[in-house]
Amino acid sequence: MTSTDVERKGRGGRWAALGLGSLAVLAAGVYGAGYAMAGDDLPRNASVEGVSVGGQNAEQATATLKDALQKRADAPITLAAGAKKATITPAQAGMRVDYAATIEQAGAGKSLNPSHIWNVLRGGGEMKLVTDVDDKALQAAVNAQAKTFAAKPVDATVEMQREKITVTDGVTGTELDLDAATKAVKKAWLTSTTVEAPITRAEPELTTAEAKTFAEKDLKPRVSAPLLLDVGKDKKVELTGPGIGELTTISTKDGNFVATPNLDKLFKAAERKAEPLGLKAPQDAKWQLSGGKPTLVPGKPGEGIDRKAFDKLVPPAMTKTGAERTLKMPVTKKEPEHTTAAAQKAKVTKVTGEFTTTFPYAEYRNTNLSVAAARVNNTYIAPGETFSMNDTIGPRTAGSGFVDGWVISGDHMVKENAGGISQSGTTVFNALFFSGLEHVEHQPHTMYFDRYPAGREATLYYGSIDVKFKNDSPYGAIMQAYVNKATPGNKGSITVKVWSTPVYDKVESTALNKSNFTTGRKLERSGDNCHAQAASPGFTVNYSRLFYNGGSVVKREPYSWTYSPTDEITCK
Repeated sequence: MTSTDVERKGRGGRWAALGLGSLAVLAAGVYGAGYAMAGDDLPRNASVEGVSVGGQNAEQATATLKDALQKRADAPITLAAGAKKATITPAQAGMRVDYAATIEQAGAGKSLNPSHIWNVLRGGGEMKLVTDVDDKALQAAVNAQAKTFAAKPVDATVEMQREKITVTDGVTGTELDLDAATKAVKKAWLTSTTVEAPITRAEPELTTAEAKTFAEKDLKPRVSAPLLLDVGKDKKVELTGPGIGELTTISTKDGNFVATPNLDKLFKAAERKAEPLGLKAPQDAKWQLSGGKPTLVPGKPGEGIDRKAFDKLVPPAMTKTGAERTLKMPVTKKEPEHTTAAAQKAKVTKVTGEFTTTFPYAEYRNTNLSVAAARVNNTYIAPGETFSMNDTIGPRTAGSGFVDGWVISGDHMVKENAGGISQSGTTVFNALFFSGLEHVEHQPHTMYFDRYPAGREATLYYGSIDVKFKNDSPYGAIMQAYVNKATPGNKGSITVKVWSTPVYDKVESTALNKSNFTTGRKLERSGDNCHAQAASPGFTVNYSRLFYNGGSVVKREPYSWTYSPTDEITCK
């Protein structure tokens, strides 16, 4: 390399260094000029979200932006999913506009920030609002609205009433996706006031499809045709489809529908239907009145459908069709449930409870009390069994022999079928009360009748109000009931006796203590159904049933009842 070459290289490096230095000086000059140009007023072309703020100072620009954009910033945001809607208020959700930062970003004031200098040098331009969002506050605001969109899934159901099968569709559950909803609201703010709520869905455990499949494949075959039990000699016991449906319970287990037949009741139904075919059911041993005295009637063996075979063969056949619904059913010898030996131990020896009530003449009383007494008479209550007055005398219909009579309805008397029958309930109650058997249920009248002992009387209403006593003794009990009919001018009476073997030396009632008396109203009524009645006071009565053994009270049962006053009613 020559000296000339070296000299040329040296001059080139110096020129390069001078060039770079010049650029640096120039850049510094421009930067300084931009800094010097910056001031309180915004650059001439400055605008925010389309709102011109050029040439305005910070205070003016802030006012301009607020006037133009604050309404949009404060606008509530609606989360919507179908008909369900919830509102998020930005200010309450921690979403606000930072106007000071926005104005500064748009070019107000002096700053050494290069982007600020560049913005000033170019004369300003379009800028975005500077916002501040408290994410925790926003999520809390969205979470507070989550219940609007929440719905628990509802399982499909299946019901069967005899042969009618009803499927109720399941309902899909819904829930707001909190994270997605929070992000959507944040994104929509300042640009939209409606957001499609992000929803997650949960299917019910038991779906409509599962319910329909269960109804079609399991339940429908059960009730579509009878089950035929072939008991031999060309005799078949028929269990009808509707009968099977009536005695089938539908439940759920482990997320599946389950149909459970009541085999006890179905078996009893089969036994009843088998008897006319020649399969004589066994007869229980029992005590009954004969010649006015208790007599033991021995039990008799019979024959019937084999219970073990019934329980094994019937359930799987219920879901079959066609010929598979006919079953060969073994017949076996059967002993009575209550044997003669057991009945002998439950000896009935004497009257343990007795009561008589009287009644004024009325043909409906003679009729209704006689029918009731005839049905109660000779009723046997085995040890452990419960006597029910309603079950014993059955529905009160004209076909059962009952006629219309006066009954209590609210605060007055009206005519209904089997009126006056409650007197039989009162008489039965007292006879069982003094027999010492376990009291289960009774309800006095709402109004007091002075021919009955206060509190120790009972009304009856089929299907709801009953007289019940349980035979909690080791001995059987026989009910004896009879009526001496009333005649014009002479009262009638109904007597009930309980025959058994005493457990207690004596059972008696304390005095019937009355207190808290009230008075009724004087009323006038009209119409053919009006029944005049005299006033009588209301009051509270308290008494106890006392059980004696060895000369001492060994048990005490308290009773209390409050009667409403009887209004005096005059018929126009």
